[in-house]
Amino acid sequence: MANTSKKAPLYIAGRYIVEKELPQKPAKGNVPYATATGKVKVTLVKSTNGCLKDQQATVEALGLTKIRTSNVLPDNDATRGMIFKVKHLVAVEEVK
Repeated sequence: MANTSKKAPLYIAGRYIVEKELPQKPAKGNVPYATATGKVKVTLVKSTNGCLKDQQATVEALGLTKIRTSNVLPDNDATRGMIFKVKHLVAVEEVK
């Protein structure tokens, strides 16, 4: 019999995933978020009272404590994801 090197698909989270669809691991020592060149200014404009706990934690992780407090952060994927999660609570400006 011929030995085929084709692997069986992985079963993750209730569905089959072909191995070539899995994300590639970053190279060792690679810092993907450190290369951001732009900055964004994030300002808290609404209270976090009544929000979900993870949204309150995200606002705190952005460095915002009270209404009308601002923080200048690097413009990268991690920061954009955090802003997207609490977009109804914050105002965002690009800093040049």
